[in-house]
Order: sequence, then structure tokens, then C-alpha cells
Amino acid sequence: MNSRPDPTEQSPRSGGLLRGFLRLIVEVDESRRWTHRLRAALLLLLLLAGFGLIGYWVPELIERHLR
Repeated sequence: MNSRPDPTEQSPRSGGLLRGFLRLIVEVDESRRWTHRLRAALLLLLLLAGFGLIGYWVPELIERHLR
């Protein structure tokens, strides 16, 4: 008997966005290739800038709309 699970029956891993974000953080810290580190660091900076812009512009738009 074969005790190994069938690869076609494996369930997909959950936590897509959070898992990807955590993977970027780990890749910046532990990747062996500097190009992977640089790419991950730039993606993290873009994510932070995006959250910053959303955090500024959404309340600004809501305030303008309520005036």
C-alpha cells in the first residue's frame, strides 16, 4: 500500500494575502540572492506607500463628500 497522499488531492493553503506579505518580509531578510532581496524590499515599500496613500486620501474624500 502507498501511504503517501495523492498530490492531486492536496488542499490549497489558506491565508493568501497575509501569507504573501509575510513571505516578502522573510525573503527580504533571508534570501540568498540580492536580486530577490531587492525585489521583495521594493514590493514592501510599494505596499507601505499604497497603504499610506489610501490612509490619507480616503478620509480626505469622505470629508469633502460630507461638506
